[in-house]
Amino acid sequence: MRVTQTMMLNSALASEGRAASNMAVLTEQASSGLRVEEPSDDPSAYAWLVQQNQQIATVQARSSAASRASSDLDLASGALDQATSVLSKARALAVQGADGGWSDDARADAATEVDSLRQELIGLANTTGSTGYLFGGTNTATPPVDSNGNFSGNDGTTEIEIAHGVTAPSNADGAQAFTSAGGIDVFAAMANLSAALRSNDQAAMPGCLNAITAAGTQVVAAEVETGQRSASLKSATDVMNSTLTTLQIVKGDTANADAPTTLSNLQAAQTAYQQALEVNKNILSLAYSSSGT
Repeated sequence: MRVTQTMMLNSALASEGRAASNMAVLTEQASSGLRVEEPSDDPSAYAWLVQQNQQIATVQARSSAASRASSDLDLASGALDQATSVLSKARALAVQGADGGWSDDARADAATEVDSLRQELIGLANTTGSTGYLFGGTNTATPPVDSNGNFSGNDGTTEIEIAHGVTAPSNADGAQAFTSAGGIDVFAAMANLSAALRSNDQAAMPGCLNAITAAGTQVVAAEVETGQRSASLKSATDVMNSTLTTLQIVKGDTANADAPTTLSNLQAAQTAYQQALEVNKNILSLAYSSSGT
């Protein structure tokens, strides 16, 4: 088959087009640092990256949820620590009230202080966090304790997924901390102490003292449990963040362009393009000379 100048020119133009296209791709890779951005770049690698991004998003969502929950648990633990201090003050008043040397006025003043401590305790039981009221169980939308010390929450446990098929408790147990579900109705114990002090009921004081002591122990136990739940979630968050780092590195190995290799290939592509232009120039020059003779 006879090779004409037109065929040579078409072939050279096609070569120039390929060189230009290759140079454009490598220029984009050098600019963005990415080897795979679209399905056409590498179909199988792109499909794998989509799955990898989904996995990364899932782990990120779990990590964020665990972090928020552990922060709320820390807040709840702090509230329980304050509640322990409040009950310690109430216990000190109960000890003094049991002393037969106290006057009626002194006991009345102590009763007023116990009432104030009880309201402070109610406020702590109604602490809120990022998900609502922290001590209401699964009922996080309304205050779990009213002004009279009545508990309207529940002992339900909320959980979050920290791995596929693995969940962990994510809330504090307000019922165990403050109600008879834990052994002592803390608010009732405070009300009984106030009533005994105000009525100067000396015979009731030992029972009130025992109840307040038990209430303090109960709240401490709830604080310990809350702290353990927070620690577990923090450990899970650390593991998930480590997993995220690994996933991002593996993703980068596939998606990112190797800078030295990309620059070297780009330089070669630029050279090939310049050569293609030179070839086309020579062919066009030859064709023009032939047509003029």
